[in-house]
Amino acid sequence: MAPENDTPTVSLTVSLTVNGTQVTVPKGTPVIEAARQAGFAVPHYCYHPGLSIAGNCRMCLVKIEKMPKLVTSCTTPAGDGMVVETEHEEVRKAVAGVEEFLLANHPLDCPICDQAGECRLQQYSFKHGNAAGRFREERLKFKKGVDVGRHIILDSERCIICTRCVRFSDEISKSGELGVFQRGLYNEIGIFPGKALDNPYSGNNVDICPVGALTLKEFRFRKRVWYIRDVPSVCGTCATGCNVNVGIAENRVWRLTPRENREVNGWWMCDEGRLSYQSLRSEDRLQLPEARKGDETGPVGFDEAVAGVAALLKGAAQGGAAVVASGSLTVEDFWMLRKLGGSVPGLRVVVPERLRGEDDGFLIRADRTANRAGAAALGLDTDAGGSSSSALMQDAASGKVSVLIALGEEIGSLPGGDAALRKLGESGRLVAATAWKSATSDAAAVRIPIAAWSEFEGTYVSCRGRAQRVRRAVTPRISSLPAWQFLGRILSELNPEAPPHLPERAAQVLREVAEAVPAFEGITWTTLSGSGMQLMPGEGVPEPGSTPRSVALPAWAGGA
Repeated sequence: MAPENDTPTVSLTVSLTVNGTQVTVPKGTPVIEAARQAGFAVPHYCYHPGLSIAGNCRMCLVKIEKMPKLVTSCTTPAGDGMVVETEHEEVRKAVAGVEEFLLANHPLDCPICDQAGECRLQQYSFKHGNAAGRFREERLKFKKGVDVGRHIILDSERCIICTRCVRFSDEISKSGELGVFQRGLYNEIGIFPGKALDNPYSGNNVDICPVGALTLKEFRFRKRVWYIRDVPSVCGTCATGCNVNVGIAENRVWRLTPRENREVNGWWMCDEGRLSYQSLRSEDRLQLPEARKGDETGPVGFDEAVAGVAALLKGAAQGGAAVVASGSLTVEDFWMLRKLGGSVPGLRVVVPERLRGEDDGFLIRADRTANRAGAAALGLDTDAGGSSSSALMQDAASGKVSVLIALGEEIGSLPGGDAALRKLGESGRLVAATAWKSATSDAAAVRIPIAAWSEFEGTYVSCRGRAQRVRRAVTPRISSLPAWQFLGRILSELNPEAPPHLPERAAQVLREVAEAVPAFEGITWTTLSGSGMQLMPGEGVPEPGSTPRSVALPAWAGGA
């Protein structure tokens, strides 16, 4: 009798051996990636997992059993039963020869090159190159210090024509400014006439350049990279939640670079997010808590400032107190704000929309807040369409709102906010808890500095419902508190006879959230340490994949 189903099973994986180690990978995976998964780093320049394969640097040569000559591991798909050697003597000689050719016309100016310390040409020269070069002829000269865009400088003489930047502009940013010009030895990367490298993702060209050919103006010659320590975190510029490395030294942020997360941003980030750290250097920071006494406003202690806020809330009629909270506060901040609502009868909490521009179909979102999805998942009013904030400002301007706390928000920029700001400022019932000086803080009767991005720990939820961990990179240089601690102090002041048990760390706050809110079940900082976790779908939580895929992935890694 014939079998019920005689259709042959098609395997979606292949198994191969790399340097004696067996590894199983998805079908279509390049040998260079299979080797990496087996624990062997194959040197390469032109290959990048987020770009098409060019195979032009010839650095990733490997020996494969039964093949007559060495092959480039980036262009060769892994095959079932393949036996690969990456450290064979024949491979070592060939790779050393490729490195020698690349250095033939390369300037030997590592001490003054901005890429020194993270330059692959430099690293591979020590690890895979020959001890001495044999090239004695005069080196070719190319252009140096060419301004090719708003943020980018090109040093053509350092370029090794890996074409990563050209492929990025064609395939990822799809702006097509870059190309390869001339022929043979005289090949060079350049911009097309009449164009400039000004697309919103231009800084990624610097990240993927393996040498010092493309550098970022804002970081160029500012700090040697070996002094910098990277702290993994999440960008706070928009609702995408790009994973970033915060480069710090001397308790200061020097740069932001994208951190690989194939579920969120792949290997990329936008220029606005990349340069958002510059606002941290602003002099317009609130330095100390301040309170108005008569016609004068002066510094006070945190305890006195918190007591003043609690007194205003206690004196407000039911429904007369409100909080306008920034959508870029953390889940932990929003949770403590929700608890505050349980101690202040009728407290109105609004998390305003902050929209600018349009979604670009890639990484940039019109929603310029980092965590409105987190606020929605906790049941807070996220002001869809702006109606809630507009109504609140009208009530404040008419005197129906007697106490308003601006928590990281600028009231004057909301619809009707100017009139509300004047009314609340005159009555002395406006509280500004913010990191920055503004029209709101100037009008406030009580001003309390809170920690800025990079100065606090917490959790963000992206527009696609992925919870991710935000880490503190630097210690605040001013007297400030994370917003959740400020709110906790108010809670204690409101209930002096039976003060609530307050967490000491933000991780404990998240544990409370996970125990109380089904969407956050099982989420801890430990589980968020890698690529984050997708929230369980529920009220206010976007369905996974409810927005278009925003990351370009190769087919072997699960892309289209």
